[in-house]
Amino acid sequence: MRTPAVVGRLLTGSLLVLLSGCHTPAPYDAGGDCPKEAYCGQCASHGACAWCGDPADGSRGQCVAVGRADCAAPNDWAKTPDRCAPPPLETKSVAPATTSTEEPSPAAKALGPQRYAAIKSALTRVFPQANVTDEIVVGLSEVLELQGLRPPDDSAHVMSTEKAPITRRVKEREHPLYLGQANHHRVKSVPPASAPVQSEFMLELPMVRVTLPATLTAESTTIATELGDVDLAKDHLLGSVDQIAAKYGGAAYLGWKPARVDLITPARSAGWRFGAIAVYLGYKNASDRGPSFYMLEAGTATGDAKMIYFSPAMKPIANVTSYYVPTPFVTMRNTYSGGITMRAAPNEDEPDELIVESRSPGEKDPYITVTVKYKRAKEIDLPMPIELTVDAAARVALIARKMGVPSGEPMEGLLADLGRTFHWIKGPESAAPAATSSANTATPSPQNTAIPGTTPAPR
Repeated sequence: MRTPAVVGRLLTGSLLVLLSGCHTPAPYDAGGDCPKEAYCGQCASHGACAWCGDPADGSRGQCVAVGRADCAAPNDWAKTPDRCAPPPLETKSVAPATTSTEEPSPAAKALGPQRYAAIKSALTRVFPQANVTDEIVVGLSEVLELQGLRPPDDSAHVMSTEKAPITRRVKEREHPLYLGQANHHRVKSVPPASAPVQSEFMLELPMVRVTLPATLTAESTTIATELGDVDLAKDHLLGSVDQIAAKYGGAAYLGWKPARVDLITPARSAGWRFGAIAVYLGYKNASDRGPSFYMLEAGTATGDAKMIYFSPAMKPIANVTSYYVPTPFVTMRNTYSGGITMRAAPNEDEPDELIVESRSPGEKDPYITVTVKYKRAKEIDLPMPIELTVDAAARVALIARKMGVPSGEPMEGLLADLGRTFHWIKGPESAAPAATSSANTATPSPQNTAIPGTTPAPR
């Protein structure tokens, strides 16, 4: 475990962003924020939004706040993501354009414009549809400094090995706590080559279980938990029972309004959140011993919730369109299949395992399978969420290098080098040629390939 002085060094980075007013996401304003959603699936997943657009093209139309506009023919409403037309083949870039005349942000001034730009560009590449805020950029910079890395303009080598995450011990009190033991097993490269790839790792993800309010109000938006805040308006797509009933309570789905909905999710701590997956469990009657339906909320490693995948009657989800791009290896037309199982009676209200398979369009077999085993935990050594984000970024960068996904970003090369120091069940292997970027062909020094005298934490 790191010393308080080292913890303080990391926290000084987040403090810089806190002082600049970017510490947490701004409250979601449906009237102003729904129109910012560029795709039908992501728009229709949000409880406050609906998509009016071309029934044949999921990118042609407009996202509007629910009840704020009419939708006239030839356009049509899509109020849930499964009603959306297929997404476009090409994905619009989410990286904001900048010019030399713009005033640098406080974070850019603190880090220096070159390092700031390099980190932000690398994160945007490894997480294409993530919202890469100044808070994330500064946090990642601090973690890289603690790992011994240097800015790309004054070091071409990894200077140290992976260190244990910063942790604080938390105990279960009012809210049930879980460790999601998430195993990621990739077997294929990206199309059209689809070369064989073997990469497998396990990452433990702390999660907390909360009950959604009946209606989302200013007083019910944020739930303080042992792991951090669960912000139902900023960090989640469906923040209340009423929002879920409006989407899925009709005859085409449930045919009834849920009496209770629980959410099992990572929380926001110290301003950061790792938001790859959350699960909603819905109950027809408040006293039911087990759930009647579930929803998966998929997001990004930087904390953004993107898509809802709905399953009535606790059945598996089969071949639903992804409609978002969590890594550079996928398109929005990839599909997801899988589902969650609950434990046997008398513990039928406890989640057991979540399995998700992803397939490229037209492929029979999945290219990756993610299995999450839910373990109830009375105590958790809680890591800083930004360290989970760095872990994910480094692994994606290393897999991209091994698959020959080209990159000209020096910082992405450093992330890949960092990924080599992590513990893998199966390290990335591929017949594909390595990327030609000089940053990606640098060979880490021998001392960085192992951690003498330590047992690596599961990743």
